Amino acid sequence: MPFLQFSNYNKYGNVRTRTFYHPTTSISYNPSGFGKFTAVRCFKYRYEHPVMPPSLFVNTNGEKYIVPTWQKVHPKTRLEDIDWIKPKKKKTNVFKQKTWKFESSSSDSVYTVTQVDSKTLKCSCPGAWRSKGNCKHIKEVRASLTK
Repeated sequence: MPFLQFSNYNKYGNVRTRTFYHPTTSISYNPSGFGKFTAVRCFKYRYEHPVMPPSLFVNTNGEKYIVPTWQKVHPKTRLEDIDWIKPKKKKTNVFKQKTWKFESSSSDSVYTVTQVDSKTLKCSCPGAWRSKGNCKHIKEVRASLTK
């Protein structure tokens, strides 16, 4: 891995980081004049994409890019110098919707209470929006669920 990242504090106490090409991972330096903290680590470019692997593209001016993100990199970058980070798949909680039917006491309508997720209940009756989602049908279903 030919890329190294060098970090140190400047005279104002801010961290200064430089990335440079070195043919080997072994390096020696004279720490005098570099400030209080000095660190050297191997460096890899970060590439995030869920499906497409990184590729390198060199244009006519000799500039090199990671494609398809068109991230400009050092001309001596190799594919081994790129860390492909695939996003973790989100775990989906499989929830089976439940429904309850209620006949209207004043008409021949049938209202449906649907459990959207583990906490949310929705009702199709006109009283549901008047009571801000807490109609008598939803109260009855909640009472039956807590038993």
